[in-house]
Amino acid sequence: MIKRLFGIALFLLLLGVCLLPAPQAALAEETGTDRLSFGADGTFTVLILSDLQETQFTTDLVISGETQVLADYPADLIVLLGDQLEGSSPVLRLGSGVKNSEQTLRTLLAPIENSGIPFVVVFGNHDYEAPIPVKQQAKLYESYDNCIGVSFGKNSTKDGAFVLPVYLGGTDTAGMALYFFDSGSYLANGDYDTVSKAQVDWYNEQSAAFKSENDGQALPSVAFCHIPLPEVYELLTEVPKGTNGALKGVGVGKGKYYIPDEEKIFTGEVNEAPCPSSENHGLFDAYLDNGDVFLTVNGHDHINSFIGSVQGVDIASAPGSTYTSYGEQGVRGVRLFRFTEYNVRNYETIHVPYSNYDTPASYGYLRYYFSTTTGVYNAVKIGVVVLLLFVALVVIIVVLAVRGKRRRGTQIEYVPNGEFDDEPDDDSAGNR
Repeated sequence: MIKRLFGIALFLLLLGVCLLPAPQAALAEETGTDRLSFGADGTFTVLILSDLQETQFTTDLVISGETQVLADYPADLIVLLGDQLEGSSPVLRLGSGVKNSEQTLRTLLAPIENSGIPFVVVFGNHDYEAPIPVKQQAKLYESYDNCIGVSFGKNSTKDGAFVLPVYLGGTDTAGMALYFFDSGSYLANGDYDTVSKAQVDWYNEQSAAFKSENDGQALPSVAFCHIPLPEVYELLTEVPKGTNGALKGVGVGKGKYYIPDEEKIFTGEVNEAPCPSSENHGLFDAYLDNGDVFLTVNGHDHINSFIGSVQGVDIASAPGSTYTSYGEQGVRGVRLFRFTEYNVRNYETIHVPYSNYDTPASYGYLRYYFSTTTGVYNAVKIGVVVLLLFVALVVIIVVLAVRGKRRRGTQIEYVPNGEFDDEPDDDSAGNR
């Protein structure tokens, strides 16, 4: 009888547990190295690698840059900010596109894996163009022990968003939150895509949950996505077409011309027109309404390295870390952000160009030229060189053939002293 009562009680207990509401998936799963915290010195440093855009023929320069920066600027988190793959390149499709893509990613991840620093990943428009789906790319990233988050991974929403809290040292209290959004690839009209409405709704829910856990105060937060938000154009001033130095707008700025607003941009350079979407689903307005995100970081525009402020929210464009796609020697590299607990919004930042380590002189001018896209894409350079070599070979063959024909057509006479004389004497000339 006692055993029967015990069994019934156990059954009811298990049934009650099953009927409990599932906990809200507000935070990424935190186990082991997944948990981020401010260090013993009270700081937390994020290193941005953006727009690597590589193929299986990864240049040594990008690996050298990664390795040396990671050694000189220890970080608490590495963010791969999209366009890790040069997805549209036909080079990736020589043979098995999937294997080539996997090889490329593993090559790029080698310095990060060796560093042991936790890393997270969002995707860019060119990653979508690769011969391997982004969800399959996500699985590859998650196979690394120090990968703690990736769009479309196990801790992401179905739309590619996830969030990681950063805890105050030695506590279970979050001192800040890091949001990561997938900004898609292209719209039907050919414009760049942007963060979806579903992700905006999800962010609002997470922001409210953090606020509830933080005694009703907005939790200071930083957001990351590949394609800049349309509000980036509020850092520029519209000017008439033909204005000296004006940049032709893209996306929301299409059909207009702009120059940087020096009163709003406080560091870095604007070297090209920002390329946001022509659509806007209200993410920036949500930042303002919730009062938590004070810094949003994007990649996408390789030769931009600026940070400016719009209505109290800083917009940062991380420089491209690529040698394979377009860039500039003094710009390509990384940007780091250092946050301090209890005063998170007052951050420090530094742009580290790869030219601090490798220059044409140190690497070799010719080698550097053919390892770096500088106005002319490497594939074009190599194609032109191959064409020139082919033309040179054809010219050499033609010249040799003509000389051989002439030599065969020249009368050679035997002379008594055993020497050959290919010059006809006067008599023979007269006889012909």
